[in-house]
Amino acid sequence: MNSFSGMPVYPDQFMTVPFEDWSKVRSPARARRRMKRGHRQKIKYLQVPNPDVVVIGGRIHGHPETIKKMTDLVAKAP
Repeated sequence: MNSFSGMPVYPDQFMTVPFEDWSKVRSPARARRRMKRGHRQKIKYLQVPNPDVVVIGGRIHGHPETIKKMTDLVAKAP
């Protein structure tokens, strides 16, 4: 799919947002306190696909996974 409603679609793999994974932390409150004092914690800093698309100059820009979800939703519509 190269266009959506007549607007060209440009996938951009760099459209990500930062995400902190706190799943390995036993006590998040304690980890936050200790982090302020400079202690290392078991927090992973990741980049995940941005769930939003941006329209710039009549073109749609978005992460390839987000564009795939958008096209799948349009394909399911009656």
